[in-house]
Amino acid sequence: MRHVEITGFDLTIGEIVRVAREKAPVAVTPEAVERMQAARAIIDDAVARGEKVYGVTTSVGAKTGVPLAPDRIGEFNRRLLLTHNVAHGPLAPEEAVRAMMAVLLNAMASGRLGVRPLLAERLAAALNEGRAIDVHIWGSMGQSDMAPITDLALALYSDIELQAGEALAMLNSSALALGTAALAMANLQRSLDLWSLIGALSMEGFAANPSIVSEAALRSRPFAGLERHGRRIRRYLDGSYIMAKGGPRHLQDPLSFRSLPLLHGTAADSLDFAWRQIETEFRSSQNNPIVSLEERSLVSVANFDTVSLSMALDIARLAFAPVVTASAERVAKQVDSFWSGLTIGLIEEDGVGLPGFNGIAQFHKAITSEARLATAPVVQELASSSHSNGNLDRAGMATFAARKTMEVAGLCKSIAGVDRK
Repeated sequence: MRHVEITGFDLTIGEIVRVAREKAPVAVTPEAVERMQAARAIIDDAVARGEKVYGVTTSVGAKTGVPLAPDRIGEFNRRLLLTHNVAHGPLAPEEAVRAMMAVLLNAMASGRLGVRPLLAERLAAALNEGRAIDVHIWGSMGQSDMAPITDLALALYSDIELQAGEALAMLNSSALALGTAALAMANLQRSLDLWSLIGALSMEGFAANPSIVSEAALRSRPFAGLERHGRRIRRYLDGSYIMAKGGPRHLQDPLSFRSLPLLHGTAADSLDFAWRQIETEFRSSQNNPIVSLEERSLVSVANFDTVSLSMALDIARLAFAPVVTASAERVAKQVDSFWSGLTIGLIEEDGVGLPGFNGIAQFHKAITSEARLATAPVVQELASSSHSNGNLDRAGMATFAARKTMEVAGLCKSIAGVDRK
């Protein structure tokens, strides 16, 4: 199987999917190894000069500025991981852990974390060997995945002494959020592509009016997603009886049919935006401080703030709320004799009095309601501003946003399946 090359700067969602689900092997490029060595030298020089650097030569959080004894830096790094190893609850699926590992490896390869190549080698070997590592999903505020990342770090590096700044470099990572987000986006994209086929089938079954996907209609609203999905629906309907004169039953259908290309197109545009944001995060640092190879310095930042990721995921999920609710309405109307023009419940009267397939619409509404509620945004959440003596006074919630996006993607698969029937 072809390797996924890890350079630190061009990882894609498609490559994450290959590593996580297809178990494609990874290989860190020689240039990335050289970059990591150069970055590590910058940190070692700062330590040797006795510079005051957050998390490298000083403590962290509420003890920011407290200097570390040079001979106890290794102990500090080990205990920093142990004191943050508080994640619990369900374990992340294997594919999510592998995605998380690929994201962290990519961050290391960028050189901005300043960790030794040894850490990247261990991580790459664990991926290539298919090593199973237990990572708990509860415990991250999304302002980096500090708690879950310690499960991974302790499993991989408990037998070596971490050097200055290496524990914090891993704690600052949002690898679980980003890895889960990548897998969820791939699932949502597949669902939406399939839904346009399903929408075309629904239109044919309902004898809907296809004027909504005419060239004139699509030209009148020049959105990229609308054009793409409108033309896709039209291709699926090519040769259908509803494309012929006298084929449609109504001049205008209910909006759940009439707005199909608008709904799917808007969702597509929102996914495209979120997709770009997530892949930009793969090229970005989530660390604090960052190692600047260009200036040979360590720079204090707030790169662990995941607002861009959380916002992108919120937008992606919210875009599916009208898609799923319209789907539920189409199913309901296709089993309703008033709208469908067919027998009640889509079955012939047999003297038994059975209601037919009306129950499908009820089930569909149930899972649709779950999906719609799960699309609610999370960026406005702030559980508390008092953590770390008030220093950490906002939260990104990216890991929760990624989990909710994966939940929506799973529900969409079932909702689309019922819509297809």
